[in-house]
Amino acid sequence: MAEERDLTHDPISGEGAHAADEARQDSGQEQRAAGPLPVARAVDYPAGESEYWRDAFMHEPFYEAGRSFEEYAPAFELGWVSQGAYGGDFDAADRVMANDWEVRKGVSTLAWYQVRPAARSSWRRAEHTRLFATDGSADAQQAIDTLNELLENARDGELGFREAAEHTKTPSLSALFGRRADTCRQAAAELSEQIERLGGKVDAGGTVSGAAHRVWVHIRGLFGGASDETMLDECERGEDAALARYRKALSQNLPPDLHSMVLRQFEGAQRNHDMIKAHRDRARAEAQARTDG
Repeated sequence: MAEERDLTHDPISGEGAHAADEARQDSGQEQRAAGPLPVARAVDYPAGESEYWRDAFMHEPFYEAGRSFEEYAPAFELGWVSQGAYGGDFDAADRVMANDWEVRKGVSTLAWYQVRPAARSSWRRAEHTRLFATDGSADAQQAIDTLNELLENARDGELGFREAAEHTKTPSLSALFGRRADTCRQAAAELSEQIERLGGKVDAGGTVSGAAHRVWVHIRGLFGGASDETMLDECERGEDAALARYRKALSQNLPPDLHSMVLRQFEGAQRNHDMIKAHRDRARAEAQARTDG
C-alpha cells in the first residue's frame, strides 16, 4: 500500500518529512533504477538574490508577459536553496523540487512546469556563485587585461550573430540571432565602461585573435547558403568558445563588483547557448524527419 504524502517538508529549513515521498509509490525496482532521492540540507537564501531577480526576471526567456515578480519569487528562492541542499544535477532533483514547489509556492498561481526554468536559472546561479568564488586579489592591470579579453569576446559575438541574422531565412531565428547580437553589444559597452573606470585603454576596432574569433571567421565563411541547422551548429560552437573565456575570467580573482558583472554576463551567455542548442536540436530533428519521410 502506498504511503500517504507528507507535505510538511521545508526545503528552506530542511525540517520535516520530504514532500517527494509520493515517489515511494513506485515499485522497488523503479525506485532503485531512478536512484535515491536527494537528502536536503538547510541553506540560507541571500537577500541580494531577491533584489537581483526583481531587476532581472522580466528580461529572462521564461518570463510570461503580465506576470508579477511575486509569481516567480518563490521559484528563485527554491532554486537557490535546493542547489545548496541537494547539490548535484538540477534534473536529478527535479521530482523532489516539483513537490517542494507545492509547499513553497505561497501566493504564486504558477504550476511547476511554468516556473521550472526560473528555478533552474536560480539553481545555476547558486552553483556558479559557489564554483566561481573570488578573493578580489587581482590588481587593476590584471582586471583591465581580463576585461579586454572579454571585450574581444563580445565583439566577436556581435559580428557573428549579425551575420547569422542576415543569412537565415527563418524569421524566428533572425530575431533570436539579432537579440543575441544586441546582448553582445550591450556586454561590450559595459565592459568598455569598466575598463575606462579602471584607467585602462579600451582595445580599439575589431578583434584579431583568440578561439572565439577563429570560430566566428569560420561561421561567416559558411553562412552563404547554409541551412539553419548548420548555422545553429556553428553558432553553438562560437558560444562554447565564448563561455570558455568567461570561465577563465571568473577564475582571475577579480574585485567583487567586477566579478559579479562578469558572472552575470556569463550566465546570460549560458542561457543563450542553451536556447541556441534547443533550436539546433529541433532543426536537426526536423531535417531527420524529412529524410525519413
